[in-house]
Amino acid sequence: MSGSTGMLAGLTALVIGADEIGAGIGRRFQREGARVALVDPGDSITDLIGQFGGLDVLVCNPLPSPRPAALDLLDDGAFESAQGAVTRTAAIMRAAFPDLCRSGRGRIVIVGHRYGESVAEAIAPYNAAASALIGLARSAAVEWGQYQITTNVLLPLARTAEFTAAAQRRPAVIERLVGQLPLRRVGDPVEDIGGAAAFLASDLACFVNGEVLCADGGQHVAGPVLNPARFT
Repeated sequence: MSGSTGMLAGLTALVIGADEIGAGIGRRFQREGARVALVDPGDSITDLIGQFGGLDVLVCNPLPSPRPAALDLLDDGAFESAQGAVTRTAAIMRAAFPDLCRSGRGRIVIVGHRYGESVAEAIAPYNAAASALIGLARSAAVEWGQYQITTNVLLPLARTAEFTAAAQRRPAVIERLVGQLPLRRVGDPVEDIGGAAAFLASDLACFVNGEVLCADGGQHVAGPVLNPARFT
């Protein structure tokens, strides 16, 4: 385990989305000195912000797991359900906006997915939602930058329970996938993904706005990488 730099000391942070990646980010923020509340996307954040007495950092981790289905077999409901993650994220950002303004150094980090930039087959609604989150973040970056609020997107590749289960079901496929990654390993939710999120939340990133940061060990530059979703 790496030590703390205290880069978030004295800051307050809300992490929306309590899966393994969200929890990992929350733990890393706490280690770096922040006061952190980890909540589900459906929870009201107004009372939590009131208890903190303000807000400096908002992390939104909204995307559910994709549900594979061919595009021609999907109905409108599949797209509406996936876009709900974008709608909820926008609502949370708007609710947090006044307190992020008052902070004078507000930070928004949206946890997205690499399929927001490069798509995979049979998950069209997920691809569309992941892409929309990038558009949302960049819209906020342009409109809210004047208040010294930065908004960035983090695209992680983490060793979660879902990833571990996939490795157990098809070990040869996952071994090949990891072998194609430049760093030859999958990220840790606290050390690797949490570390990247802490950077974006810190004053070190005060001039980074509207960016898409890949915390994926170089997967995004490795060329075509095996997609385990194609194998059952």
